[in-house]
Order: sequence, then structure tokens, then C-alpha cells
Amino acid sequence: MIDFNALSRVIEESDSFVLFHHINPDCDALGSQFGLKSWINDNYPDKKVYACGTMTSSQGEWPANDPYDEEIIRSSTAIVLDTATAARADDERFAEAKLVVRIDHHPVSEPYGELVFVNAKAAATCEILSAWFRHAGKTVSVKTAEFLYKGLLTDTLRFSTSNTTADTLREAAWLAEKGIDIPALNRELFDLTMPEFRLTSLIRSKVNIEDCGFAWLSMTVREQEEYGLSGSEARGHIDEIGHVKDFRVWAMFTERQTEDGIRYDGSLRSKKAAVNTIAAMYGGGGHKNAAGVKGLSSAEFNQILTLLKQAAQTE
Repeated sequence: MIDFNALSRVIEESDSFVLFHHINPDCDALGSQFGLKSWINDNYPDKKVYACGTMTSSQGEWPANDPYDEEIIRSSTAIVLDTATAARADDERFAEAKLVVRIDHHPVSEPYGELVFVNAKAAATCEILSAWFRHAGKTVSVKTAEFLYKGLLTDTLRFSTSNTTADTLREAAWLAEKGIDIPALNRELFDLTMPEFRLTSLIRSKVNIEDCGFAWLSMTVREQEEYGLSGSEARGHIDEIGHVKDFRVWAMFTERQTEDGIRYDGSLRSKKAAVNTIAAMYGGGGHKNAAGVKGLSSAEFNQILTLLKQAAQTE
């Protein structure tokens, strides 16, 4: 269990905070970052809070990151959210802060930070923050609740994943009580743009289906350009092949042109198999049933396809 009183002391004992998320942030990373910033601003208006990093997400609407520099980092407490390893932080300079705090729901594989608050049973980092804010008994504005709800909703794929628990639903209900507009948030997060709508047809037409229950596809650089989507935006639609009863394991890869030639980034999913252990073999990671890899060579791409196929056969 996370010591929420210790988390509250972190906020009370520092005057300046720099909040970081992981590279290629999803809604849980951004929701926890901006949700925490909003909560601190509402309850500790004299404290300075900077939402740091360079990346954002095309899913949902998010504020811009704050301007900051190394001097601000060195004089602040860094809180790194939803980031499994130090190497995945959006800005490696977080380590220069006078104190580094990690709040996360990924298992501790590579410890970093002086203070670590991890609950691997939580479905999202936003779930952890919601439970903390409820325990603290301080103001939780509609804006704060919206940020946290967006992270909770997306990391559970609308409360459909195996890590969705009674605690998850309790936090979602508590956030809903703050007056958030649930239908509007769903539209914001899940309504498709026209390029994304067209992409769904391409995804279904390109899926390779193995008899063992493994389905996969890979999008070329040219296809990504044609549909006007980045690799991460395209892979965000892996759920298009995630609702087929016959698929036990599924994956979506996108090509990326580098100085060393074509590299492959991938999103891996499963109903039961531990795809995160496969991702870890190639420098990636994530949750048991949802993980990612980046920068695979052609040989590694073929290797991981074989491993995923084997995982589907043994599930």
C-alpha cells in the first residue's frame, strides 16, 4: 500500500515542483501530470508547479507544457509520473532535481528516485492520484477530476482490461461525483478524425491472421504519411483488432526511417499472455497484457513475431 501521508508531506515540504511524464505520453501520463499540477495549484497556491517535457498526445485535449530550465529543475522537487524506468522519462534532466519522487503503477524493474510510490495493482497512475486526493480530503476541482478520469478511462480501455478492479471503479465514481461531463470526455477521447476513420479500414485490410490466434500488422512509412498520422498515433488504434474472439495475442507495428535503415516500433496486446516479458527482451515494457517496443531491427521484428505467435499458442 502507498503511504498517502508521506506523499502529502512531499507536497507540504517543498515550494517548487517539476512534474515529468514518459516519452510518447498517453492519457494516463498526461492526466496524472496535469491532474497533480491542478490539485497543487488549487490547494497550495503559493507553491510553484511546472508541467515539464516536450511531448504530448493527439488523443484528447491537454494544456501546453510550461517553460522551464535547468535552474528551475535544480531548485525543485521532481515528481516523475507513470514512468517505468528513468530512461523513458521525457526529459532526462529530472535527475538534477534536489529530490526525485516516482509515482507509478508499473512494477519496479529499475529503481530510480529517492522516494518511490508504486502500486502495481492500480490500473493507472491516475487511479493512485485519485485515491491519494480522496485520502487527503482537500479540494478536487472539476478540472482536476477531468484530467484524472481521462487517464483512468483510457488506461483501462473504458474499464474493459483485466487490471480494472473494484478500486478502479470506486475512484472513477468518486471523480464522477465532482461534476465531470462523462459523455463529453468520451467523445473527446474516442471520436475519430477523418484520417483516423480511414485508417480503420486499412488496419482491417492489412491484418495477418495466424491459426493459433495471433493477429498482427505493420504500417509502412509511406502509409503513415498518406494518412497523415505519426507512428504513435497510428499504433493508438491497435484496439481496432482487439475485439475479435479468435485473437488471443495481437500486435501493431509502424516503420520508422533512421540513419541505420528501417526500424519498427510496436504495440503488443493479449487477453492472457504476458506480452510485457516479451517486450522486455527488446528493451520495451509495460503491463502484462499491454506493452510496447521501439527501434526493432528487421531481424528483431521477425523474432518478436515468432515469440508472440508462440505466446498465442500456449495461452
